[in-house]
Amino acid sequence: MNESHALVFAIAHEVGNHLGAIRLQAHLLDDDLDARALALASVELDTLAGRAGPLLALIRPLLSSPGTTPPSTPSSVVSGPMWRGLLGGVIDEIRDEGTRGIRLESKMSVASDLRAPSADWLHSLLRTLIGVTLPHVPRGGKLGLALEAHGDEVVLAIEDDGPEEDLGAETALRGRALAVAIARRLLADLGGRVEWARDAGRTRLELIFPGADPAAARA
Repeated sequence: MNESHALVFAIAHEVGNHLGAIRLQAHLLDDDLDARALALASVELDTLAGRAGPLLALIRPLLSSPGTTPPSTPSSVVSGPMWRGLLGGVIDEIRDEGTRGIRLESKMSVASDLRAPSADWLHSLLRTLIGVTLPHVPRGGKLGLALEAHGDEVVLAIEDDGPEEDLGAETALRGRALAVAIARRLLADLGGRVEWARDAGRTRLELIFPGADPAAARA
């Protein structure tokens, strides 16, 4: 089984677990629940359902993945949406759905007209990565998103103060490690890469994309 197919199989298994958890939560609903308990159960159901959608949306791009790293930056990296608008929209969606008392902070240090890659999976990937990181952060903790230009590359960093977790390439494909493995595969197709590090009690995950300056983006 090649890498992309293994990731698709892992997604199916993960979504199956989500559906099982949704079914269990639904069975726990009871007319005798007070308003607070019913609200908590509703939030849990929404959270589980919300995680499944973006994850399922990544199956098609994985099955379309060539499975090799392109030798040079493809022209598509300059033809997508504006980075600021893309990330800002994802952040607004996450905040609208609620963050369970976790502070969601963002910093965008890129030109306003810098474009993201033209990849239809990018929105779903960001939703998935943030969605699997939030439960990992303790209530009252912080999840930070940073968009930075480093030379000819664009770095989208997700940083959290949750407990340490192995996100390496050899880690079992489930939960957050699965989302990172998907990112690693899809970014490789663009000529990008994924890096992560643990320092001072915080985990920093970096999605590193081939960049383009604003002038190139308008060309």
